[in-house]
Amino acid sequence: MAPNPEMSNLRDPVGRVLLTRSEPPKSVVAIINPKTRRTADVVESVLRGACPAGVDLIVRVSGSASEATELARACAGACDLIVAAGGDGTVADVAAGLIGSGTPLGIMPAGSTNIVAQELGIPPSLEASAALFFRPHGLMRRDVGLCGDRIFLHMAGAGFDAHFFSRSDRELKRKVGWLAYLPAAASALGEEPAQYRVTVDGEAIEAFAPLVVVANGGSVIRPELRIAPDVRADDGLFDVLVFTGSTPAAVVRTVAMFATQRLAESPDVIWRRGVEVLLESNPVMPIQLDGDVAATTPALFRMMSLAVELVVPLP
Repeated sequence: MAPNPEMSNLRDPVGRVLLTRSEPPKSVVAIINPKTRRTADVVESVLRGACPAGVDLIVRVSGSASEATELARACAGACDLIVAAGGDGTVADVAAGLIGSGTPLGIMPAGSTNIVAQELGIPPSLEASAALFFRPHGLMRRDVGLCGDRIFLHMAGAGFDAHFFSRSDRELKRKVGWLAYLPAAASALGEEPAQYRVTVDGEAIEAFAPLVVVANGGSVIRPELRIAPDVRADDGLFDVLVFTGSTPAAVVRTVAMFATQRLAESPDVIWRRGVEVLLESNPVMPIQLDGDVAATTPALFRMMSLAVELVVPLP
């Protein structure tokens, strides 16, 4: 095992305290989703090319979300670093196996959006992200959301976004990335809103809404497209947004306020913060977790504060 990293006063651009690791890990396990935009063989070749002599590298290809979690859980504590190669869903699946283990998670962004990696400043290319693991880097703790028995690192949503994630074409995502969501999103605009009851830390909100978001991270598609400047993934709180605008005029108004970083002022958005969220609806609605439609209402969300440690570039 590599020496434990020492605490330093180093901070990243948004003020998060980072642990620093100056020595490369001695043992690394990489878990690859074979359905990513880059093939498993390509990902493994890049990793082995970046891996210095003397580092023990084991590569595993997961056949499912549950297998990725179990592989991570089985290897946690027995190696210095576990790498997840895939999209945001794969990263969450691997992270689920590392909760409470103390083993850091490295990300090789190989999915369609990779918003978690983008928010952390991880290089978008496989080669640059792989090199990060074996040179001096930071270790940052991040909050984790729990929905039923599934976790998410970035964002969960019921209604509109779950509909378009479920309709996105997997092969198109492999070819063009996040642009594959546009036709699916256009199709999902025709879905009827639902009647929601959203209970945040005991306070109940009832609203007719096309979309409810339970956010841990603050970006949508790109880091610069933020819900609000102060939404953080290390504050121990969910940001819960109930979008009530369903007419064309209200949708346009909401999009305009989002684009100008004034969503918190929108008359068409109810905003709350808390650590426990109960989401109920009529009719039953699908829920996406980091881009995977993995649950339905009713659902209970719980915050797990600073529950996973991730490799990040030094500022």
